[in-house]
Amino acid sequence: MRQINPISTQGFYYAAFAQDDWHVTEKLTLNLGLRWDVSIGNREKYDRLAYLDLGTPNPLGPPAGLPDLQGVLGWIGERNSLDQQNTDWINFGPRFGLAYSIDSKTVLRGGYAIFFLPKTVQGNGDGAIEAFRDTPMVATIDGVTPANRLSNPFPQGILPPLNDRDPLANVGASVGAPTRDYRNGYSQTWSFGIQRELPFKLLLDVHYWGNKGTGLLTTWNINQIPNQYLALGSKLNDKVTNPFYGLIATGALSGPTTSRQQLLRPYPQYSGDSGVQQVFVSNGNSTYHAGTIQVERRLATNLTFLAAYTRSKAIDDVRTPQDYYNRTLEKGLSSFDAPNQFVLSGVYQLPFGRGRKFGQQLNPVLNAIVGNWDLDGILRIQSGQPIGISRPSVNNGQSAKLANPGIGEWFDTSAFTVAAPFTFGNVGPVLPDVRTDGMRNLDAVLVKNFSFSIKDKQITAQLRGEFYNLFNHPQFASPNTSVSSQSFGQVTSQANNARDIQIGLKVKF
Repeated sequence: MRQINPISTQGFYYAAFAQDDWHVTEKLTLNLGLRWDVSIGNREKYDRLAYLDLGTPNPLGPPAGLPDLQGVLGWIGERNSLDQQNTDWINFGPRFGLAYSIDSKTVLRGGYAIFFLPKTVQGNGDGAIEAFRDTPMVATIDGVTPANRLSNPFPQGILPPLNDRDPLANVGASVGAPTRDYRNGYSQTWSFGIQRELPFKLLLDVHYWGNKGTGLLTTWNINQIPNQYLALGSKLNDKVTNPFYGLIATGALSGPTTSRQQLLRPYPQYSGDSGVQQVFVSNGNSTYHAGTIQVERRLATNLTFLAAYTRSKAIDDVRTPQDYYNRTLEKGLSSFDAPNQFVLSGVYQLPFGRGRKFGQQLNPVLNAIVGNWDLDGILRIQSGQPIGISRPSVNNGQSAKLANPGIGEWFDTSAFTVAAPFTFGNVGPVLPDVRTDGMRNLDAVLVKNFSFSIKDKQITAQLRGEFYNLFNHPQFASPNTSVSSQSFGQVTSQANNARDIQIGLKVKF
């Protein structure tokens, strides 16, 4: 049950830059620049944003017999800063670019830059602990014995929205907030390539692209039981005396007993693995490398097109980690990684009709039917994205890739089993060799522009037919990746739409 008191967040962003083009010689031009970015936020109109103060002793510790208990909420405003997180002032991003003309038809181009990622002002309540109050239904404490029932799901009442800036707000339940320390994420980008003019008005462009993301935002569940206690197995579910009984009024920690695992958490005053979510953690990393071959036919009498093939690889660790204490295990292919991509787009004036190559003497009626049509199209052929198996699960050491995957079995499901309780298994965030169905799509547009007059009034019109997914090629959606599901490995839906045809007539007068 959620009670909401809408918040009013704001943030400030400042930037300054200097840039100059330096024509070193007739053949060489350098582009040099420097940018300074400053992002300040979040703030809230009534100071209703909190942050995690994890190193401060919790006042519940001494009466609960836990003298080392730490972790409270800090609040913006009053004697504290108005900002939920510290401001990162040292964000200087250099820019460098070059263009070198080898001859009249060949140019080398390259560049490098650092782009800082502005801190987005959040309106979703992260840190608005008392303005967004969740009252959880406690179904069970040990995973077996029922606790609260549907007939009376909230016996201790429902938490109302408040603004009392309580450092113990939401104890017994969960909190989601950032810590005060913060640094802006940034992206390093670089490229190098060669352009060459070819006969028949063709332009060849061969390029290498690179990108390195650092300090990207992610979320951590920091209330995970330390891994050394997992060896206790099912004993972690044993009921034990609750030291917070009488100190916490609502939630799973309001009763006389609690589970053993709850008291072994770093911050046992908050309930569950996800009881303390540290948001806006600038700790994510990514890399992207790509090579592109592009051929362009620039605007000509009747045909222009652009064809490009890209080979790429994207890797990141921007995920909520399964094991907070082993976050490096989250590094893998990005969920959007598509190693092969081919795109062809073009505009073609069909050479039939008056004023075109064939049929310049067509009679007006025949010309109105078959003459002066234009054909536009976009063809995209792209690899699928890597598939992520539900975790925790175990791979038997064999690849799950099938030579001929089908919707009934997209990959070898026998290669996976559910991990034993209180273990993490050995399956990473995505499979390196199993992907979703690739894209093979053609969209086309057939257009005819014509004009006529009525009583000396000139009227122009356009007849337009749009054909999306022209060949009605299905692209299957991702298969079921839940190891415990009866339909594990099966494809049960389609990712794209069936052929869609739209015909329209536009008249201008």
